[in-house]
Amino acid sequence: MQVTTGDVTLSETYWNLPSTAATLQVTVHNTGTATQRIRLSYTLPVGLTDGGTRGCAAAGRAGAYRCGAWTAGAGARFSTVLRLQVAGTAWKQMPLSGSVQVIADVPGLAGEATDDQGFAVLFPPGPPVPGIALDADEVVFDISGSPGTLTLRLGNTGTVDAAGRVEVALPTGVTVPSPPLGCVAVDLAHTRCDAGLVLAGTTAEVRLPVEATPQAQREAPLSGAVIGQLDPRSGPTRRVQMSFRITAAAALATPVVSPPAPTGSQGVLPAGAATRDGGLTSVQRTAVILIVVSTLLVVLALTLATTSLRRRFAGPPPEPAPSPAD
Repeated sequence: MQVTTGDVTLSETYWNLPSTAATLQVTVHNTGTATQRIRLSYTLPVGLTDGGTRGCAAAGRAGAYRCGAWTAGAGARFSTVLRLQVAGTAWKQMPLSGSVQVIADVPGLAGEATDDQGFAVLFPPGPPVPGIALDADEVVFDISGSPGTLTLRLGNTGTVDAAGRVEVALPTGVTVPSPPLGCVAVDLAHTRCDAGLVLAGTTAEVRLPVEATPQAQREAPLSGAVIGQLDPRSGPTRRVQMSFRITAAAALATPVVSPPAPTGSQGVLPAGAATRDGGLTSVQRTAVILIVVSTLLVVLALTLATTSLRRRFAGPPPEPAPSPAD
């Protein structure tokens, strides 16, 4: 069983509304070999609530929702849309991320397949302030899990030179291992960097190395946040913030199944879970079939060879030689 998600991406209109309707697309794929019963649930971060998703209801604890069960045939893939509401004050809590989980089982058989996937809540730069621009690239961790790079750009769109500064907030499990020159770790989740003097009409770029724990990579996509600030030689300080996406190839990889089976982003049937073939996996069933077919072919070849030899030795007896009288 596998679940994948999109992101909750907000446009510039977010800054004009007390609350914004948003959607989150969820895709579920039955990667097994049998029809399964599926249950879906999701957890929303602070500032987000369900906006009336059909068939789903609050599950008791804050931010948790649970949907009804349905069945999906082997190999079936389908998508659904969660309807959400984002509060106008949610940006103050960024970075924000949530998660979606599916649990599946084959009726009448023991064992469950589970999978969960994170999603990021992405805010545009804001609240809008004239004279400053901010941009951040997506952070991508490849399958090796090596450190990635976060690239930030702080622009001075005003007419007065200003001293620039950026501060990055990262989710749990994602850190800056060694702040570069001009940067300092405020705490485990926050790093502050001096961008130097940003001349009017120019943009300063800051690059930070980032790394993530295996658990954080399995939970991706996640989101981080960056706050940009300009202190002009004259005039008020300008400040703006935005969120950026963090992805990892490990969140989509399929690990080798071994007991105990993983229950993270790549859900699989646990070792020992019953199947319709006495616990054999599809690979094991294929191997058994090949062995049986090979054995039958060898037996057939030996039988044909033996029959041929018997016919040769059991042919008609030679005719008697003629006598001298004849």
